[in-house]
Amino acid sequence: MTVRKNIARLTLGAGTLVALLAASTGVAHAGGPYPYAGNDDIGRRLTVCANDLLVRGPNKTLLRGQTFDVKSFSGPDKERVWGFAYGYVNDHGWVENGWFCDA
Repeated sequence: MTVRKNIARLTLGAGTLVALLAASTGVAHAGGPYPYAGNDDIGRRLTVCANDLLVRGPNKTLLRGQTFDVKSFSGPDKERVWGFAYGYVNDHGWVENGWFCDA
């Protein structure tokens, strides 16, 4: 009976569970909790604040603290950023916007 009471206390509503998963994975929404790169950032080398950030094109991963040189954006909402990824990647590619420390 004690076990059932404890399980009942830990039960989350579906909305709360979805919100927690989105916050913990960072993939359920476009971008992250950090600043988005904008037009003023073209030509700037920005620092990645995400734990890891996939660079599409070479399909390699930037890690927190590595840098990305912003060249352009995709679409009017600037959801993806084109540029040069330094660190382990050292190649051009697209990244999801919203994961930079100093944009």
